[in-house]
Amino acid sequence: MAIYIDPEIQKKFKKFKERYQNAYTKDEWDYIEYYFFKQLHSEYAPNQMMQIYGKLGLKDTPADFYHKHLELIKKHFPIDGNIVEVAAGNFPIFAEELAKEQGKIGKGTVTIYEPALLDMTPKYPNMTLHKEYFTEETDLTGADLVIGIHPCKATWAIMFNAIKHKKDFYIAMCGCDHSPGAEYLDFCDQSPYYFQQDTIDEAKRLLRKYPNGELQVTKLEDYPFDYPILYNKK
Repeated sequence: MAIYIDPEIQKKFKKFKERYQNAYTKDEWDYIEYYFFKQLHSEYAPNQMMQIYGKLGLKDTPADFYHKHLELIKKHFPIDGNIVEVAAGNFPIFAEELAKEQGKIGKGTVTIYEPALLDMTPKYPNMTLHKEYFTEETDLTGADLVIGIHPCKATWAIMFNAIKHKKDFYIAMCGCDHSPGAEYLDFCDQSPYYFQQDTIDEAKRLLRKYPNGELQVTKLEDYPFDYPILYNKK
């Protein structure tokens, strides 16, 4: 059965392809082109696809995932301070959502660390882009909150740096196994559960050593994956 494809969305994807195709590897682009329309309304779309949908301004798509995280963050933290987002992806869609909300308030900044950024022009004046890795040594002076939405390998760098310097943090973990040596295992032998549990245990240990509230573990409601979300509560 053929899938109806909105002509306007087709035009948007064509323009995206003309501008960004060469920024991806052949395997990456083959995946994007094959799944772009198939995952357009799927809750199972990976982060890379959600960023593209957000970049193209497609509503009622998995890109709304970022809005759900923003609403959860607003429940637990003020967003009118200096916020750092780590591992924002090729297109920092979540950071843009956050910066837009800060603009309505009239206060706050968003600083992004992501080595794979494809567009270095900030969408809003209160955004600062750093095309570089975030590490345990990245300077967090002046930061109020550090956020990672599926930060993958940067998860522990966020955790160590934020907790050590007593910064608030919100880490929405991914479904990958980033345990030492996991990259050498077959995909079916990898287990994100143990990496996630190790991360939770380490966060608890660090908060005992550098007190800054209690660790809270939750998950995103109305989302098909129960990946843990870690944040501190004072």
